[in-house]
Amino acid sequence: MQGKRIDSSRRTWMRATLALAAAAAIGAAHAQPKPAAVRLADQPGAEVDYAAIWVGEMLGYFDQEGIKIDRRTYPNGPAALLDFPSGNLDAVMAGLAPIMQFAAGGGQFVMVASLTKGNAPLVGRKQFKSYKDLDGRKVGTPGLGTIHDAVLFHVEKTQGIKFQRVPGKITDIAVMLDRGEVDAFIGWEPASAAAIAKAKDAHYVAQLPPIPNAESLELIFQPKIAKENPDLVVRFLRATVRAMQYMKTNSKDNIAEIVAKKMNDPSAKAVNRMALDSVMITDPRLDMPSTRLILKTISEQGKIKPELVADVDGWLGKYLDYSFLEKAEKSIK
Repeated sequence: MQGKRIDSSRRTWMRATLALAAAAAIGAAHAQPKPAAVRLADQPGAEVDYAAIWVGEMLGYFDQEGIKIDRRTYPNGPAALLDFPSGNLDAVMAGLAPIMQFAAGGGQFVMVASLTKGNAPLVGRKQFKSYKDLDGRKVGTPGLGTIHDAVLFHVEKTQGIKFQRVPGKITDIAVMLDRGEVDAFIGWEPASAAAIAKAKDAHYVAQLPPIPNAESLELIFQPKIAKENPDLVVRFLRATVRAMQYMKTNSKDNIAEIVAKKMNDPSAKAVNRMALDSVMITDPRLDMPSTRLILKTISEQGKIKPELVADVDGWLGKYLDYSFLEKAEKSIK
């Protein structure tokens, strides 16, 4: 009998040991996700626009998810999207307008979150106080396929005015303003705030676009990654949402300082703080009223076929997938 009791105790001990080992293995798998590099496209001078990503990186949230961001910088969103089908990129941060123009041309992607709203400040010489003042004037734009160009068209249509568009790189347009080659330019942050800081006679003619909660920048992933490695997308979004939550509960001064560190330029804190008033960067879901307006605007510009925007929600729904975001949010709670 005693031998049987010893054998029974031994079996119980072995079962408990195996259970603990299995639990430890599961815990380790959750604590240490499989390392992955994500080749991510952005634009120059756009650190404030994409603060959710860069703040998350600087705070170590992406490291905790086992993600290393391989930053790839393109002149603007359309340029990044042109390279997306090549497979050189895993994800792109770009404007709603160029992304949906990409879709209209047959481009394939999965849209997983909104990163920025606003983000179309109009910078000009101090003599100009409104869009109306710039009627007939030269206005720089970072590209004819950008969200900023769509905003200019919307203003022309609703205010009955006309601009002379001057396309150029965001890094060059500010110099053109200082030289008097343009009277104003519409761009993104913190490049716009930096231009004001450097120019002799410049200010925000309008810091926010004349579209309430204007949807601006989205995050898209390759369909193959979304299908074959959905956990990577969830982990990426978990780090992003945690950064958004951090930014909601901390001062803009603090955020500006973190972004300046990302830029490796401590002197950029003041510029970043000014730029943060041009953007809304803590809501990961699209603002649908402004989304509908923007997509119908680019249709009126002739950039996409009118039938595509007859049902904006239905068309967008072919690409927008909130399931990854919902899983990320639930796992944080």
